[in-house]
Amino acid sequence: MMVRSRDGGGLLVYLTRRSSHARFMPDAYVFPGGTVDEGDRSDAMRARLFESVDGIGDEFTLAALRELFEEAGVLVACDSGGFAANLATERLTSLRDEYSHGASLATLLEREALVLDARELAYYSNWITPVDEPLRFDTHFFIARAPAGQIASADAMEVHDGVWIAPATAVARAQAGEMAIPFPTRKHLERLMSFETIEALFAHARTRTIAAITPVIRRDGEREIVSGAETW
Repeated sequence: MMVRSRDGGGLLVYLTRRSSHARFMPDAYVFPGGTVDEGDRSDAMRARLFESVDGIGDEFTLAALRELFEEAGVLVACDSGGFAANLATERLTSLRDEYSHGASLATLLEREALVLDARELAYYSNWITPVDEPLRFDTHFFIARAPAGQIASADAMEVHDGVWIAPATAVARAQAGEMAIPFPTRKHLERLMSFETIEALFAHARTRTIAAITPVIRRDGEREIVSGAETW
């Protein structure tokens, strides 16, 4: 859940539309993300991570940051001393092009003397697909602060139509049938609606106790949460 401040107060969150050819949730608007791959577990990638995110393994943090770069073109990075990287748009575009053509992200980061900055993330929740679904995922959600000056853009392969939107606007458009937003994404958007500042959101996220949530599908086809350590 990449967020930034909105002029006049409140937050904006970045959503992308999944490809119409995706086997899971085609055409749905979701947060950038994807699967942990073997590279995320490698020593080379672990060496390119500055600090860790409390409550979750580094491979998940690395996957979240890598997928954010891959799908949205946003690189949350700093130098080895922890100073934020001020990356020009042209430089980011070039790095993303190299990565999309098969270059290792770890190699690119090492060449540029950069490390992925876990300080700009907070682990937020763990959702598991309902048992009735043919495709099931164990998904970890993070909050990510958008780096200043970077321009997010969907990769036009896995995801399309990237948009910065107020959480309340996204929920209203979903309720009106104007945007297809999956149940877990919508529930997280409803949470984001409660926060006026990024600082308040991160303070909340960093004090949470994470409990796995598995919604159930009712007979009418709707989803609901019937158990868990917290109310959604």
